[in-house]
Amino acid sequence: MIVAVIPAYNEELNLGRLLTQLDRVLSGLGEPFRILVVDDGSTDGTRSLVEQCGRRSPVEVRSHQPNQGVGQAFRTGFAWGLEGAGDDDILVTLEADNTSDLAILPEMVRRVRAGANDVVLASCYAASGNVTNTTLLRRLLSATANVLVRMLFRFGRLRTFSSFYRAYRVGSLRRAMDAYGERFIEEPGFVCMVEVLVKLRRLNLRLGEVPMILDCKQRIGPSKMKILRTMLGYARLTVALLGRERRGARVPRTPRRATGLIGLLP
Repeated sequence: MIVAVIPAYNEELNLGRLLTQLDRVLSGLGEPFRILVVDDGSTDGTRSLVEQCGRRSPVEVRSHQPNQGVGQAFRTGFAWGLEGAGDDDILVTLEADNTSDLAILPEMVRRVRAGANDVVLASCYAASGNVTNTTLLRRLLSATANVLVRMLFRFGRLRTFSSFYRAYRVGSLRRAMDAYGERFIEEPGFVCMVEVLVKLRRLNLRLGEVPMILDCKQRIGPSKMKILRTMLGYARLTVALLGRERRGARVPRTPRRATGLIGLLP
């Protein structure tokens, strides 16, 4: 089974097209699937639109009231997505604004199924990837943040860190959540995606990438990511995580069934 988790905040104008296209792509993979939308306190018609889509597709929605931020949306989505899922199932996360290129989803799923990676990221910074139809400032800030994260946390060949668009092997994600418990996601904003990767890397999980063209023209309306708030989030996260490493903080102990996944700090 494939479980798709989509955090959404005021995405009424984008979600209809995304859910229709995602249903078509997942149906073409020839296995059961669920699409779970976490409506994070939307004030538009996001929830109603998802409920309408759920009448003809395996789409469900849960809502937060009021808006609680990206970190809490992913905490809810991960816990919900793991309900009833087997360790060999795949959990896919993606943006609600149509900037996730669904053409590469079959390859992301194939790599996890083949055992090549525990987590596969869609990367606009990998070879053959690109970002189009965005401002020079956003391109510069995003590229700078990516370089700093890669250098500080020694991610090797990995090139992207903050994108929502990922495919996780459920067993690997479950082990990580068991290992960290309530501390698996502590950052409230968009930077929580970097936090998750750092923590997965500490467990020595196999992380891979598939190149993607990120076309910002596919989004209707402005990005929900606030530049200053996100930059402050990067700074806060870096200080917190590097501070723990300098103090000699150990990787959390996993349950016995996860033995063998523990690795050295990055």
